[in-house]
Amino acid sequence: MKSLSVVLFLSLHFIKLRAGEWCYEPEACNDCSGPNNWGHISSKCDGSAQSPINIVTHKLVYNKQLNPFTFEGYDSAHDYTITNNGHSVEVNLKSSSIQIQGGGLPGHFKAIQLHFHWGSDKVNGSEHSIDGERFPMELHIVHSNAAGKSVSNTTSDDRLAVLGFFYEPSNEENKNYTSLIEAIKKIPQAGSTTTVSNLNLQKLIPESRYLKHYYRYNGSLTTPTCDEKVTWTLFPQTIKLAKEQLKVFYEQLNFSATAKMERNFRPIQNLNNRIVETSDARSIFSQTAVLLTSLFLCYLMNAS
Repeated sequence: MKSLSVVLFLSLHFIKLRAGEWCYEPEACNDCSGPNNWGHISSKCDGSAQSPINIVTHKLVYNKQLNPFTFEGYDSAHDYTITNNGHSVEVNLKSSSIQIQGGGLPGHFKAIQLHFHWGSDKVNGSEHSIDGERFPMELHIVHSNAAGKSVSNTTSDDRLAVLGFFYEPSNEENKNYTSLIEAIKKIPQAGSTTTVSNLNLQKLIPESRYLKHYYRYNGSLTTPTCDEKVTWTLFPQTIKLAKEQLKVFYEQLNFSATAKMERNFRPIQNLNNRIVETSDARSIFSQTAVLLTSLFLCYLMNAS
């Protein structure tokens, strides 16, 4: 009887510990908290400036101070550690000299890490959406103005600048992703780590001529503790990956021994009183032109 009580105590203790852990919707059950319950883990997740959001293009506000970025070290190839952290795959960039400036940011921001969010065979899994449309996958390259600190060690006074990129399926293999994809195949289980060789960030993202056009808003981390200290930059120019390359993420990675790592994205959060800006005045002018054309046609129809 005493041994049964011990087992019961340990079981309840384990459940209590797990209840304080967060997870994505495919795993959400009695032993971890899914996205709708992240506020129980951190009250910050119930804040008013949370991410991700839906970008509504006809409501964008042009900001002339959103000048082009300067990407430093993005064109250098290095070997990096890549980890299946149980929620995504993460490439550690802290030892690199990669940084960004410009883009309306206050000073230099050093790269810390990059990671991905994706869906499944039937569900698109980008975290942000544009005019209600999700993409198959989203890349986040995380930078900090606090040199040497990890995301979890940054303070309330530190700021993070995250660059977000969307993917679309292609019939052709993207060879710039070959080393990354091969490394991912070696870390199917949570906690496993390997080295991704000769990784060049510049080749992972769109060409520089496409990076002058972006969206900007202030938001949060998209995982607990959901700190609202992120300057988000989202680029509408997509990255093309072969369907077979995209499948590696949701078919060969696992949350745990019994759960495939799929649909690891947070649901869309309310924009509330925030404004989403754009660096591209042409998009605003084109929207105005469409509106004026519509009004003019309505006038002609009523006049006749």
